[in-house]
Amino acid sequence: MKGKHHKEDHYHMQKSFIASCFYLFLGCFVTGVFAQQQSPEKVHIYILMGQSNMAGRGSVTDDYAKQGHPRLIMLNQAGEWVPARHPLHFDKPKVAGVGPGLTFGIAMANATPDAVIGLVPCAVGGTPIAKWAPGAYDQKTHTHPYDDAAARIRKAMETGMIKGVIWHQGEGDSNPASASVYLQKLETLIGRVRTLVGDPTLPFVVGQLARYRAGYQLINSELLKLPNTVPYTTVVSSEGLWHRGDGTHFDSPSASEFGRRFAKGMLALQKVTAVPLPNAADATEGWEHLFAGNDPNVRWRSIKGDRFPDEGWRVEERTLSVLPGRKGGDIITREQFSDFELVFDFMLSDSANTGLKYFVAPLKNAKGKTVLNGPEYQLIDDFKHASVSDNKSPETSTGSLYLLYAPQHKVLHKSGEWNHAKIVAKGTHVEHWLNGQRILSYDRGSDAFRQLVSGTKFSEYGMGYGEAASGHILLQDHGDGASFRNIRIRRLR
Repeated sequence: MKGKHHKEDHYHMQKSFIASCFYLFLGCFVTGVFAQQQSPEKVHIYILMGQSNMAGRGSVTDDYAKQGHPRLIMLNQAGEWVPARHPLHFDKPKVAGVGPGLTFGIAMANATPDAVIGLVPCAVGGTPIAKWAPGAYDQKTHTHPYDDAAARIRKAMETGMIKGVIWHQGEGDSNPASASVYLQKLETLIGRVRTLVGDPTLPFVVGQLARYRAGYQLINSELLKLPNTVPYTTVVSSEGLWHRGDGTHFDSPSASEFGRRFAKGMLALQKVTAVPLPNAADATEGWEHLFAGNDPNVRWRSIKGDRFPDEGWRVEERTLSVLPGRKGGDIITREQFSDFELVFDFMLSDSANTGLKYFVAPLKNAKGKTVLNGPEYQLIDDFKHASVSDNKSPETSTGSLYLLYAPQHKVLHKSGEWNHAKIVAKGTHVEHWLNGQRILSYDRGSDAFRQLVSGTKFSEYGMGYGEAASGHILLQDHGDGASFRNIRIRRLR
């Protein structure tokens, strides 16, 4: 027996020595990274906030103790950057263990190979959301959860750029009274953190509470409303995750899987928040971005409802695309505009037919039904669409005022290539531009305009078509693929 114990002790000492050497090496690497680091833009920092399941309570076995990444660091309790490893958090040192933060960080490092990923642990076990307010004190841990987090965030900002927040909390609010005001408090917290960081579009990824306790669904039902309430947020699923045996805390495999789900949600949000900041000329000249890569739900909605369509439209690489199949339906701006200058880039798929409408307002048709409609800047593949190829129908070709006025002297790039369009509307006078050339102009409500309308299907609206004082901008889902980018507008009065 003595020999057996001796061998086991030797084995554990050897493992401990190897682990020490590894972390010494990793620490030297981290120091080297910062010694060579020239730009804070290359240090991507993520904030880990919430209560015990964010802090982590899974068992730290030898395998979990070895996990890490050479470009992944964490801010420790002393405010120093050190190699990131389990446990990340120090809210309750005796029980802190495996949480979602480390696998989240590893996934983010793998997804951004040119950056160092910094994690800022801020979670505090057992804290209801009321404790995440300025000045709030948690007596059990002798901490000020929000104030302490704010101090760590400010410290981290000296080193790099805050790229996002992951949040898991709500077990302490899983009762009817607290759940009824949870979403409001979470919205306030998100706004407060974004103000602190100075980024109103900072991605905020929220994890669902566990599925294994019925009471937790009070909070999960509120979280479902978050993405439609607060822009640049998403909620990741806890489906299939399990506890460590206490019915409350995720076990190590589940916490690790949750971290990967957080990373997937973060990467998806970062695609839609990768918005180029308006340059000085934009601000000075009054331009507003209707879409420049941001969440389209902020300024657009379905023509059929109050939210952006869940399918049929896609945001990718700062481009808004309508997908073939007519599943999304038309979208309109939430706001109406009167005098304006609108610019946008568009690219059509082969033989595509779509359009952009403006001054879209309620009109009563011949059947007495009220519909939204307005003048249309036609967008169609002039080269391949059967209805307009070979100059068959110029009044329905790209750049036309659909069915009414044909464009003149236009230069159109083929499908698969970008074109630049502009519409200028001041008073009743409207101009269509394409790739730097004015291609038509007309006056809404003039005798000539009304006469043309009377000879088309739009005559069913009487004299109201195209004559609204203000209206929405509309992008059509005509069943064909088309892409839009850099959609900007400025008010002319």
